[in-house]
Amino acid sequence: MTKQAFPPLPVHQWPARDRSLWQGARQPVGPFDDDAGFAAGWRPPTIKMSERGYGMWLGWLATTGQLDPLTPPCNRVTWELIRAFITEYSVGRAETTIAGAVRGIAYVLRACAPPDGVDWLTTLAHRMTNTAKPSRPKLPRMVRIGSIILLSDRLMDIGLEKLRVGRRSGAPIYRDGLLIGLLIHRPMRRRNLTDLRIGHNLFVDDFGIRITIPRKETKKGVPFDGYVPKRLEEATFTYLDRVRPVLLKNDIPDEGWLWVGRRGRQVTADQISTRVTRIMREHFGRDLSPHLFRDCAATEVALERPELIGITKHVLGHMTLASSQKFYNQATSFTAFSRHADVIRKLRGEGS
Repeated sequence: MTKQAFPPLPVHQWPARDRSLWQGARQPVGPFDDDAGFAAGWRPPTIKMSERGYGMWLGWLATTGQLDPLTPPCNRVTWELIRAFITEYSVGRAETTIAGAVRGIAYVLRACAPPDGVDWLTTLAHRMTNTAKPSRPKLPRMVRIGSIILLSDRLMDIGLEKLRVGRRSGAPIYRDGLLIGLLIHRPMRRRNLTDLRIGHNLFVDDFGIRITIPRKETKKGVPFDGYVPKRLEEATFTYLDRVRPVLLKNDIPDEGWLWVGRRGRQVTADQISTRVTRIMREHFGRDLSPHLFRDCAATEVALERPELIGITKHVLGHMTLASSQKFYNQATSFTAFSRHADVIRKLRGEGS
């Protein structure tokens, strides 16, 4: 079935009461203020997701003649209306997309009427998010950690060799190899990886190269404090001393970003995603994005050392073990998937 268009109502077209409550919820705390707004510390992607979901909700109410601008936001929400919205919005859309829209509605209502908003809707949104099936299965795209580490080392070797013979093209190759190696050893979120900055959250001390990310800069509010793994320490120093200077431009001020492009500017999160995914496709034939590195790392723990599944909470920066448990289930599926592939290879006479 063809999906119906659901253009979100932009914030400036929201009913005055909704707009005022949302703007108040986003108000940051000042030096003479007692409290910040409920959504003051939300990251831009969360703000964008919330405004889009709530905007679609208001647009749908308006289109169906059910939007009363004078009604308080939480009073507009009923089980029957939410169910009708989900039914229409679901046509032709992935479960994760639907869950994101409902979560956006719930989050704006929580921000406008803190701390609960419409509690049953928040519960529904989280349940839909946790049970949603992605439109593209993750398992066939995943790669074992050992293979990724070997690729990382090989890219750095290629990059250094090119630099040795005077080819500047070796610098971005080395950078990408180091980035992939760090990402699989320390599977941080894409934004935190992008924002690594020398002297800000990346330091050299007596114990090695330390990465410190405060809770306010992480998605789940869980601080990260750890070291670049010892096996990548020398490679990181080589990057800082020999490779990164090649990428910098004399006319561009060095702002300390760890990952810089050929023109000396910070490599953006989207550029990292594009490059990493392309490299994975070229070498493994799979679209393995930076976010899927987190799945690979956690699944490897569950696959090889299931008794240590609890450490994935800390590795991935989860608040609870509930999010990490899915990787144990995924590991079970991974084993079955691998065995199935082995059977197919034997049937084709490709050896055991």
